[in-house]
Amino acid sequence: MDESELVMHGLRAMLEPHSAVITVVPHRPDGPAPLSDLTLYEPSAHRRATGARAVPQRFPTRMVAFGWDCSPEAVSTEMSRGAAGFVSKWLPARRLIWNLLQIAEGRVVVDAWNGQPEDAGRPKADKWPLTHRETEVLSMIASGLANREIAERTNLSINSVKSYIRGAYAKIEVTSRSQAVLWAIQHGLLVSGESDVEGPRTVKQAVRA
Repeated sequence: MDESELVMHGLRAMLEPHSAVITVVPHRPDGPAPLSDLTLYEPSAHRRATGARAVPQRFPTRMVAFGWDCSPEAVSTEMSRGAAGFVSKWLPARRLIWNLLQIAEGRVVVDAWNGQPEDAGRPKADKWPLTHRETEVLSMIASGLANREIAERTNLSINSVKSYIRGAYAKIEVTSRSQAVLWAIQHGLLVSGESDVEGPRTVKQAVRA
């Protein structure tokens, strides 16, 4: 979405040999949005346009962060906003495609490889430990909201909120609210994000960039 000509041509050339499973189509803000399964966007471009402290709008579709900045803060910020996944622009073609197909199938994938040599063995994408809803609830806890306030903002029942909190605590291995807040702060969860969205389950995925 709204990418530079250099990135667009480079991405097309890189993925052309794999056109049987993936197609890249451009999307400009001043034009109609093409039909696609995923939308790639550059996180830093959004931050420049809205300001680092601005409250981000909720994503209307399955958005995947596709950027050069792969720092933990950058990744956590986009995941808390409701991104369906985070993939690095440093990734080679096959690894990028594998990640995008996993995300299109409904899995939450974070592959923030920065182009540096990794440990021995085949590099693998890390899975973000929380669902979008768990991420949203945890970020609200980090913002100091009580369970009832979270329920009101998310239109969930208080029991559902407690269930998401228990699930999040188990996944990040904490046992108290203070520990959860510390984990959230360390991982950059300072804003709320999108709720869970079921992903399409098609063989050939169209991706707009």
